[in-house]
Amino acid sequence: GLSSDLGPVLLRGVDLQIGLTKRLAAALPDRRHQSYVSHSYHDLLTQRIYQIGCGYEDGNDANSLRHDPMFKLGAARLPFDAAAALASGATISRFEHAASRQDIYRVSEALVEQFIAGFAGPPK
Repeated sequence: GLSSDLGPVLLRGVDLQIGLTKRLAAALPDRRHQSYVSHSYHDLLTQRIYQIGCGYEDGNDANSLRHDPMFKLGAARLPFDAAAALASGATISRFEHAASRQDIYRVSEALVEQFIAGFAGPPK
């Protein structure tokens, strides 16, 4: 059945307007061997940020939410397609632990750029 959580769909609407996950994904070079990749960095960031935004801060929550139709819809996947599952908790954990000091710095820069982009003109 459907989840009762509309949060991922609402977050997607905001994200499409402000481009947060796109900006953050662009800050992270994907060093993985692409023939083994099922979930792009953008997909992983989207899933993780939306889950945190909906109150699921534990990375292991991904295991129970990866088949949730509303989270799949929020992540631009077909909600009732079993093959369109989101990433598992293990995949989320590998993604988070693979970040280097330089990756964290670039993401921090992207977050500052995102903050500044929220103003009509640069804040003082």
